[in-house]
Amino acid sequence: MSWLNRTLYLLNMLMLFALALSYLAPHISPSTFLWPIAFLGLLYPILLAVNLVFTLYWIVCFKRYFWSNFFIILIGWGHLSALINIESDESDTEAVFTVMSYNVRLFNIYEWIDNKNVKNEIVDFINTAQPNILCLQEFYAPNELPNIQLPYQHIGLQSQKKQWRMATYSSFPIINKGTVSIKGERKNNVCIYSDIATKTDTIRVYNIHLASNWFRPSDYSFMQNPTLETEDLKKNVLSISERLKNSFAKRAEQVEAIKTHINKSPYPVILCGDFNDTPNSYAYHQLSNGLKDAFIEKGVGLGRSYNGKFPSLRIDYILCSPELNIHSFNTKDVKLSDHYPVVAAFGE
Repeated sequence: MSWLNRTLYLLNMLMLFALALSYLAPHISPSTFLWPIAFLGLLYPILLAVNLVFTLYWIVCFKRYFWSNFFIILIGWGHLSALINIESDESDTEAVFTVMSYNVRLFNIYEWIDNKNVKNEIVDFINTAQPNILCLQEFYAPNELPNIQLPYQHIGLQSQKKQWRMATYSSFPIINKGTVSIKGERKNNVCIYSDIATKTDTIRVYNIHLASNWFRPSDYSFMQNPTLETEDLKKNVLSISERLKNSFAKRAEQVEAIKTHINKSPYPVILCGDFNDTPNSYAYHQLSNGLKDAFIEKGVGLGRSYNGKFPSLRIDYILCSPELNIHSFNTKDVKLSDHYPVVAAFGE
């Protein structure tokens, strides 16, 4: 073996080991001393891509080393299917109602997007799409509610100023509603639930927003344009790592309270919202356990819902009880927030 291939082989084994460890991320709480594995779970798409490149390199070089890569990647096939869905057909049954989940980013009040008409455009989009059930996160309406044309609503307050909120709208009657108490370093981490009487059954819809990473502008700048200067590198890496570590642990704590509440639901459940975590995370694994993921069931292509600095991430979800029939799923390419709206249709 040449010096180059020997070096590449050692690097490949290191990346392969990291990929194998990333498979453990959904099963190990970040609240434990094994929290670094959560970082590998976040890096899963990158680790997968790197190992696929190594696999192709060994195949082209006619080296048998590709078999170890192939084996480890095959073991993680379930993780890959949550990231990319190659083929999915709509259900043969007729759609009865649609559900949309959308983080509207406070309707752009801080003008992150250079468009002063964002709020009206979001409302117009929603009214044109006409979902039967609408779950909004980072909802902001300090004076009056937006003109969303759905007759029933559940507005969950998110701050002491009663400005940062969650909102669930419905074309069907909301017969009961409440809040699940979850912990977070800021008041905008919340979970509300609404019992909705559809045409065929009563369902409980959870609308959640889990703890954010709260990166600073300097953190984003470093991730986009990393510097190799020792002091800056150390400072930024430590800052980003600490924020990720804390947010991983907070979400792990929050999902325990939400899952406990879900398990006691007297009705079939639909769980929507911004998890702020990927499918290869502990938070997603805990919440999706026993539920169906609308993207995995009926989505097609690369799972993505985040329109921010890292647009390939899927962090917004629509999950449901096994007895509910998912008719279709799609992500709307609407760039009015740092999230894309996700929509699922349910049939009989």
